[in-house]
Amino acid sequence: MPAPASSARSLAPVALAGLAAAPAALMFVPVPTLRLWLIHLLALEASLVTVLVAGLALLLARRARPGARKIAVVAAALALLTALLPFALAAPLFLRTGARFSPTEYARGADVPSVIERLGILLDAGSPGLPSDIYEAVGAGPHPFVVVVHGGAWRRGERGESPWVSRTLARAGITVIDVHYRLSPESRFPAAIGDVKCLLGRARERAAELDLDPSRAALLGRSAGGEIALVAAYSSGDPRLPPSCATEDAPVRGVVGIYSPTAMVWGHDHPVRPDVVRGPEALEAYLGGTPAESPEAYRLATPQSWVDGRVLPRTLLIHGGLDRMVSAEHSERLARALEEQKQPVRLLEIPLAEHGFDRRSGGLGEQLARAAILEFLSGL
Repeated sequence: MPAPASSARSLAPVALAGLAAAPAALMFVPVPTLRLWLIHLLALEASLVTVLVAGLALLLARRARPGARKIAVVAAALALLTALLPFALAAPLFLRTGARFSPTEYARGADVPSVIERLGILLDAGSPGLPSDIYEAVGAGPHPFVVVVHGGAWRRGERGESPWVSRTLARAGITVIDVHYRLSPESRFPAAIGDVKCLLGRARERAAELDLDPSRAALLGRSAGGEIALVAAYSSGDPRLPPSCATEDAPVRGVVGIYSPTAMVWGHDHPVRPDVVRGPEALEAYLGGTPAESPEAYRLATPQSWVDGRVLPRTLLIHGGLDRMVSAEHSERLARALEEQKQPVRLLEIPLAEHGFDRRSGGLGEQLARAAILEFLSGL
C-alpha cells in the first residue's frame, strides 16, 4: 500500500493538471448557453492563470508515481500550450502596432489616473431619459471629443462601459461623452441613431461651455453601439436619418466600431451557432421584423449601404477573431467595402479574442484595442 505522502505527491499534480485542463478546454469547445459562454470568456481572458497552474502541475509531476506523472504531464502540457495560444498569436500584433504589453496591467487592470467626471448630464433638455457622462480632457482646450455609444443588442445596456478607456482618452486630451439612447423594442430603428446624432449636435452647441472643438468630433461604439455609431457617422446630413432633436447633423472626423454587427441581413440569416443571445430575435426587435418584412430598415441600418461614393470619416474597426456572438465577418465585410471605395479604414482583428474581450481592464486584447483607439483618436 503506497505511503500517504507518496499518494499526495501523485494526487497534487494530477489535480492541478485537471484544474488547468478544464478552462483550457472551455476556451475552444462550443458553449450552448449564455452562462457557459461567460465562463468561456473568463477562461480566455484569464488564460495566463491557466498557464501558471499548468506550469506548477508540470513541476510537481516530477515527484509523482509513473502512472500519475504521465497523466499530469500530458494534461498539463496540453493545457499550457492551449492557454499560451492567445499570447503567441497576439505577439505579432504588439510588434507590428508598437503597442506595449504590460504584465502589471494584465494582473491588476489598467492604472489610469483619475480625471474630472460629470455624471448624468442632460445635453438635451427635452430628453430626460438620455443622460450622458462626461470625462473632461486634461490640459488646455478647446479639446477634440468622442461620443461613446454602449452595446447591449439594442435592447439593453447602459453608458459607463470600459470607463478606464474613457479616462485614458481624457488624460490624452480628448473629452469623452458617454451617452445613453432609447432601446428596442419600445423604440425601434432609427430612434437610437437619431438620439446619438441629437446628443452629438447638442455637445457641439455647448462647445464653449464644455471646452470642445466642435469640428474635431468622433464616434465610438461597442457591439450594437458600434452599428449605431457607424451608421450615425456615415449618414450625417441625410434626411432619412435625422437627429431626434432640432440640431445640426454635421459630419464627424472619425468613427470606431468595436465588434460591431455591420451586415444586418447576412447576420440575421447566419447567426453564430450556438446562438446564446438569439441574434435574429434582437435584430427583428430593433428593425421591426425580418429582412423580408422590413427591407428598408435593414438596408439603412447596414453601414455598408452608406459606402456609396460619399466622403466618409476615417474608420477604425476592432474585432475578435473568435467572436461567437458577432462574427468577425461583419467587420471584415465593412473593411473590404471601404477599401474598395478608397475610404480610409483600419481593421484590427485580434486572434482568439471573444465578444466583449475589452470588458476586462488590462486584458490581452483590451491592451491592444486601447492602444489602437488612443492612436486613432489622437489624430482628430
